[in-house]
Order: sequence, then C-alpha cells, then structure tokens
Amino acid sequence: MTLRANAGKSLEHQLKTVGITLLLAFSGGLLWLLLLLEASTLVIVTLFTLLLPLFILWLRHFYQKIITPFYSLTNLVEAIRLEDYSLRTREQYQSGILHSLNQEITTLSEDLQHRKQAYDQHTLLIYHLIEQLDAPIAIFNQKQQLSHANGAFSQYIGQPWQSKRLSTSRSLGLSIDKNNRWSFIDENESSCWQLKQSQFIQDEKTYHLVVLTNIEKLLRQNQQDSWQQIIRVLSHEIRNSLTPIKSLAQTLVELPNQQDNSKKALQVIVERSISLQEFVNRYGDITQRYAVEKRWLSSQTFTEMLIALFPTQVISTEIKTDKIWADPLLLKQVVINLLKNAIEAGVGSKNIRISLVISLRKNLKNEQELVIEVTDTGQGIANTDNLFVPFYTTKDNGHGIGLSLCQNIIEQHNGRLTLTNNKNGIGATARLSLPYQDNNEQSIL
Repeated sequence: MTLRANAGKSLEHQLKTVGITLLLAFSGGLLWLLLLLEASTLVIVTLFTLLLPLFILWLRHFYQKIITPFYSLTNLVEAIRLEDYSLRTREQYQSGILHSLNQEITTLSEDLQHRKQAYDQHTLLIYHLIEQLDAPIAIFNQKQQLSHANGAFSQYIGQPWQSKRLSTSRSLGLSIDKNNRWSFIDENESSCWQLKQSQFIQDEKTYHLVVLTNIEKLLRQNQQDSWQQIIRVLSHEIRNSLTPIKSLAQTLVELPNQQDNSKKALQVIVERSISLQEFVNRYGDITQRYAVEKRWLSSQTFTEMLIALFPTQVISTEIKTDKIWADPLLLKQVVINLLKNAIEAGVGSKNIRISLVISLRKNLKNEQELVIEVTDTGQGIANTDNLFVPFYTTKDNGHGIGLSLCQNIIEQHNGRLTLTNNKNGIGATARLSLPYQDNNEQSIL
C-alpha cells in the first residue's frame, strides 16, 4: 500500500520523506538510549543539541548527493533537445548506474552532433546545388514567406531575390491552397511555366520548395523540331523536282534553231530554278547545327568591319570592352542581320538613328556577360510574338529566315537573343547576351 501511495510522488518528495523518517528514528533511538542509561536532563539536551544538527547536515548532504546528478543530466538532455551538443556533465561517480547513465547520454550527444554536422553539410550542399541550377527555385517558410532562392529565380522576378526575402508568396505571383498545392496567381504564367513542389523539415520547421520549369522553351523546341521536319521534307521534294526541270530547261536553251521568245522563257525557268534552289538551301540554315569555334575578337576591329559594310548609313558606336569571346564568322552573320533589320525598319522614317553598343554586364546570377545591342528609331516591332517563327515576316520581300537563323546561332553559343520595342515608343532594340570567358590564353583576332 505504501508503494502504491508513493508511486505518483516525485523522487525529491520520497527522499525528504525518508530523511524525516530517519531523523525521527534517530531522535527516538537516541532518546531511548539516554533514558536507558539514566542520563541527566542536561546530558540529554546537550547531546541532542550537538548530534541532531550534525545528523540533519548529513541527511542534507546525502540528499544533494543523490539529486545533483539528475539535475546535471536534465540540463544535458535539455541542451541536446535544443541541439546544443557542447555541454558536458562532471562525473561524480566512477561506477554504478548513474555513471552508466551519464556515459550513455554523453555518447548519444556525440552521436547526434555528428549526425547534425552531416545533415548541415547535406543542407549546404543542397542550397549550393540550387544556386547552380538554371531553373528558378524558391523556398518558402511556414508563413509562405520567401526564405531562400537561386539566381534563376532572381532573373524570373527581375531583381535580386535577397531584396524580396520574407516577402509573401502572393506578392511574388504564387499562391498555395489548403492542400499545399502551389499555383500561379496570373493564369497566363501557366502557359509559359510549370510548377513542381515538395516539402522538407529543417530546424523543426516545414519549408516549401517550389521549382519553376520553363515549358515555353520546351514548346518552342518542339515547334522548331516540327518546322525542321517540314523543312527537310519540303527541301527534299523541291530539290528532287527542281533538278530535272533545271537540267531539261538548260538542255532546251542550248538546242539550235530555238526562237528568241522560247529561249527567253527557258532562261527564266533556269534562273528561277537556281533561285528557288538557293532559297531552299537558305531555309536549311535555320536547322543547321554549327561547329561553334569561339575565339577572342578585338571589339574595335569587329565594329569597324561591321560599319564598313553599311557605308551609306550612319551608325553610332559605343565600345565598353576591349574583346569579345565568340565565333567570329557566326557572330558577324548575326550582327549584320540585326543591323540590316534596323536599317530596313527605318525605311520611310526621317533621320533614323542606329546605334551599336558592346559592353560587359553582370546578370542576376552575378555572372559576367557580353552584351551587344542594336538600337534604332524606326517603326518598331508590330508583332513580337512571332518574331522567331520560321517563314513569318512583316517585310514585303522578306522570307522569315533571318531572325530564326540568328536565334539558332546565338542559342548554340549558349546565349540569348531578344527584340523589344523601346520604352519611349520610338524604334526597337535587339539585344544578344553571350557567356563571357575572361582569360588571356588565346590571342585576340
């Protein structure tokens, strides 16, 4: 019955109960012994005055000796719970159950410390990996506030993600429902981007990892693949038909006794066959894979060569870097086409101004890029959605080849080509960005 009654009591309470019991037993035993020896009242009072305080001090010391190790172990366990593994307890016993308990808790603390270090290293590795990925990635905390992101996400929002840290997901165009499913607030974004999501726990807190996948690039690639297939089929069929037609027409032209009208008609057929063959060959350039051979080019030499190709057009230049890292022939082809487009955009406009700017800039990933901009004050771009679609053109005599070809070349340089109307509403700007490798291992052409 006593054990049942004390089962819910604390250890301290039970120790105090035992101490009081021992004190009463000691006092009663001492009094009984003194009365048995017929000691005088003075002797009894003197002995009680001397012995009882000593016995109480011994009980207190015994109580502290038992309780103190448990307080130390409690502090150690609390530190472990708070992931502070630096705390250690002082050994009061070199053997026994308390010694074994202290050793086990110390071993557990060291083991958890090693695991936390490994986990922290993995976490740092994951964050570092996120930084290297080209897909925009954002991490939101339990309050749907931006906790971390990578450089690609900075490019997506148009500014360094650090400036938006702790901003709500809704302010960044993202929302989450009750089932923890993420979506775009602007439904138009869903046509260009796809969301993938997951959750993880760090420091006992749940975080949401959101990955944005650019499906627009994938759709454009599929579209280009379709165009390439169509072009290959058409080119094959047209060549097969043109070859015998041109050959037969040339044979008939060379026959004697041909009338002048007939020769002229046959000569037109030959010329148009040759022109059509060249036209088909040019469309093949859109899908061609180039052997890109990057070299260092002198920015000044490159610019002077371009200007010399358009002697009747005034082109202002601004060179902010001494050298360019690109394939000379391919880059020349692209910039010539962009300058030609800028000049043609000014047909009918008075005092059109064209500028060519070559500079180095840092993108939102803090990586250096070579940027070439061709700006004009012409008519601007009427339809920006179909600029890079093969066969699409707004020119009376255009074929819809140039920009598709330029985009193909720049993408094979791992770069980007964009065309936008100027903010002042006058003219447009073509901007191409290329990765920049700053070394001096090769000579500058």
